[in-house]
Amino acid sequence: GAARSAMAAKRSLARVAGLDVDLLSRLESNNFRTCEDVLTRHPFDLVELLDVNLPVAEKIVTCVARACCPKPVTAKQLLDSRTDDPHGDDGGTGAGGGSSASSTRKTPAFVRAHLAPLDDALGGGVPTGSISELVGPAGAGKTQMCLTLACACAAPRRCGGLESGVVFIDTEQRFSSQRLAEIARAKFPEALSPACASDSADAERELDALTSRVLVLTPSTLSEMLQRLNGLEEALIDRGVRLLIVDSVAALARAQFGRGQLTQRQELLGQIASALKQLAERLGMAAFVTNQVTTRVGARVRHAHADAAGGDDATGDAPGSVTAALGTKWAHCVNTRLVLEGSID
Repeated sequence: GAARSAMAAKRSLARVAGLDVDLLSRLESNNFRTCEDVLTRHPFDLVELLDVNLPVAEKIVTCVARACCPKPVTAKQLLDSRTDDPHGDDGGTGAGGGSSASSTRKTPAFVRAHLAPLDDALGGGVPTGSISELVGPAGAGKTQMCLTLACACAAPRRCGGLESGVVFIDTEQRFSSQRLAEIARAKFPEALSPACASDSADAERELDALTSRVLVLTPSTLSEMLQRLNGLEEALIDRGVRLLIVDSVAALARAQFGRGQLTQRQELLGQIASALKQLAERLGMAAFVTNQVTTRVGARVRHAHADAAGGDDATGDAPGSVTAALGTKWAHCVNTRLVLEGSID
């Protein structure tokens, strides 16, 4: 889709195969930094600006165009690119530089949450290469779950973590570094809690390393979020990111668009979903987003579990039912939906 093309166009020229150091230097000195910068110019412009002949200019355009075009892969290649080993077989270096399907490296099929019931229900953890969504009302614990996942992904390998990078897109300014550290110490006390570890200084260093692996971004609009995502691939590769969190996708959508702008909102949400999927698939990481709930009056509304909860008599069919926000188009973009609910005994 359009989002995939836009993301590929923002790729740094330094990651384009076939361009030698001299050509990269000439391109950079003339402010050609991304694939888009090259592909929006005619080869004759490159001849003049870079002081090269036409065959060389055409070679540059060809190399850049190939880097932007997704390569077809077989089902076997896709299957072979994933492993049930939670650490993969890439030596813990994190996300690879090329398409995960065409790479010989195997990437983890999931990111463990270290919450046994959830990991078991998901077949091992939050799946990589796709979008997982957590839906729940305010105060249900969505941000807490995001922080827990971030800890599990960034934790040292000797604790069962991936020791990988995490990008946390915080749209509501709810991210708490103090809470992140508290969760990390509670989940992995023998390695990260000075009070429980055999070497308190080493525990502090491990905790510092964990929190340093979490990169926090705070876009103020959906348009800014899409722009960040389109230019994020290089940072994801450099930081070895295995988990990208958006908490929450609904906050900006509701704040930026009114009732009369639903078409524009849904189009932008579709582009964001496409960008998330492209990053997740290409780099073998998990995209985990949170969503708010809304009340749909007098409509047949169900969460994923409503059928099992009681058919037509389920509470999901009652007038004024609560359901995930952002509508049907967004729901179709999500691969896995988790519903977070609370009950009072």
